[in-house]
Amino acid sequence: MSVFDKLIKGEDILVKLKTKSDIGFWQYQILGILSLFMEKGNDYLIITDKRILMCIKENIRANFMYNNFSKIKINTKSDLLSFLNEDNEMQKISLSDFKLEYDDYQFLKNKLN
Repeated sequence: MSVFDKLIKGEDILVKLKTKSDIGFWQYQILGILSLFMEKGNDYLIITDKRILMCIKENIRANFMYNNFSKIKINTKSDLLSFLNEDNEMQKISLSDFKLEYDDYQFLKNKLN
């Protein structure tokens, strides 16, 4: 989470979603069933009053500035988060790598739509 602290310093967090990271195929192949009990990292989706940040397995996958929070929409069928960027152009972020569960979709739909 410290990666985000520097980026969002002074910004208000409007939406924060935290999920557990998946175990990779090779990690499972090497460590076997023990890898299921190892400590996993967390994935984050944070929407502040200025930007959208997405971190998957300690790597920042999305860091976009946007104009209007009320224009951010989520399409749960295609796992796309759409918004207007600083130039008022429609931009989309795929959430397919961000393993969301049913409760996560409901939370995002309530906050964004």
